[in-house]
Amino acid sequence: MPFPQFEGKDRLRAIVPVQAKTPHPLNPTAAVLCYPRWLFRELSQRDDATQYQWSNRGEVYCLGATSDAVAVVGGLAVGAPSAVMLMEDLGAQGVRDFVIIGAAGGLQSTQAAGDVVLCDQALRDEGTSHHYLPPGRWARPAQALTNELHDQIRDVLDLSRGPTWTTDAPYRETLEELRAYRSEGILTVEMEAAGLFAAAEVRGYSAAASFVVADQLTDSGWCGSIESHKVRPQLAAIMQAAITTLHRRQGVR
Repeated sequence: MPFPQFEGKDRLRAIVPVQAKTPHPLNPTAAVLCYPRWLFRELSQRDDATQYQWSNRGEVYCLGATSDAVAVVGGLAVGAPSAVMLMEDLGAQGVRDFVIIGAAGGLQSTQAAGDVVLCDQALRDEGTSHHYLPPGRWARPAQALTNELHDQIRDVLDLSRGPTWTTDAPYRETLEELRAYRSEGILTVEMEAAGLFAAAEVRGYSAAASFVVADQLTDSGWCGSIESHKVRPQLAAIMQAAITTLHRRQGVR
């Protein structure tokens, strides 16, 4: 049985168009999707943050320190469908570069809470990517943006670079999947990257993602004790790296 159910859907034209909303004096061209709510709250309270609500799928603030070229988006629902609808909305307004920042589950026994991972491909175990790209196993981020983000993070933190497993069903992650994907070298599990990478590729945008390991899947079960004192500083650091990376990119356009 094919998935999506209508075979060849990725080649077909959609009925509902993506349309720009009401024009606004601020015109960001890059956005960071910030999943940790506490971190987004801190960013939105910065003196240079200006609210710019042109998506009903998240709260959007432009950062004056970037000449309002970079927006941070929070209050997000989890999962690829929500992330991709948000990307479509922002893309219609002129945003072309996207970075996901958030926590993820670790798959490797050598990992610990607070480890930073830069994603270089995403296993398409969710549904959204299959509505954009032909059948395939992986969705990939923009290489140039990923390399730039890697260099910026590396200046302040140690990090690993590798694949992620994107799923729609965190309560259906199985031991058999864990063992198989761990043996392939997949580092993390999360719920958005594959969808965002796929949609960005189709729309001609650039997308990248970086995560901090906050919990772990192990042979003996889920280790869900999130050590905030190890995770939060790393999330704040990679968020600043993402903002800096995106700001620099806008300056060369």
